[in-house]
Amino acid sequence: MGKLLKNVKEKGFVEVDLDETIGDILRYDKFKKHGAMYILEDDTKAPSVTTIIGDNLGWNKNALMAWAKRQTALGNDVDAMLKDAGETGTLLHILIEAHQRGLNVDPRDFTENQFVSAMKCFTGYLNWVNKVKFKPLASELILVDNEQRVAGTVDCVGKVGDDLVLIDWKTSKYLYKEHKIQVAQYVTMMEKSSNVDYYVMEGGKPKRLKHSDTKRKFAYAMILRFDKTEVKYHQHMVNRKKIDAGASIFQDLLHLHSKKNTI
Repeated sequence: MGKLLKNVKEKGFVEVDLDETIGDILRYDKFKKHGAMYILEDDTKAPSVTTIIGDNLGWNKNALMAWAKRQTALGNDVDAMLKDAGETGTLLHILIEAHQRGLNVDPRDFTENQFVSAMKCFTGYLNWVNKVKFKPLASELILVDNEQRVAGTVDCVGKVGDDLVLIDWKTSKYLYKEHKIQVAQYVTMMEKSSNVDYYVMEGGKPKRLKHSDTKRKFAYAMILRFDKTEVKYHQHMVNRKKIDAGASIFQDLLHLHSKKNTI
């Protein structure tokens, strides 16, 4: 990639030359991960919500192993494929966050194929935004729960009509129950009135947000999946019943995780 992406609001982004002055740019720093911010009040590192789910729940692992075997039989490098898919997902998150915050994007750390795939996903995002009249309120919100001693990053919080909604962007081909448990736990954390710290990244540095006494209640959570091969999105709503079920499952996983070092 030898271009920068200039934010043009409703149209998304347009490519401009590297020497053009376009304002603030959101860059990818592979050495700065959200996980570095997952620090509890006692200065110990908190495991992430996705780590707790991934390490202690195997509902999706048989499907992943079967996929890996098929790809290996075809002569494909599974690790390289997973890394490429992950980088595409990272670029999509950057594009969405930058678009919502009015920032420009430097995509030069990504390959041409990753850029093309991410832009297809991003176009699907724009189509969804225009269809449901989505109003973003916050993006890439880091949560540190000092009570449950876990942390995570919420992709986006916003409004669809009058409904307050928590959203997770995915570029996976399928929806998995693990995804629902993840957003259910995020909703649970964000609906707490205390013991949860909030951070956002400003200028590459973490900014702690002030606590609010306002109790928030989400109408539902949503997993929005985007197709990497064509402009298409799949909207999956997670209602309150499933949020409660997912939060309960996460509690079981957290309890199991705490027992790991006892045996």
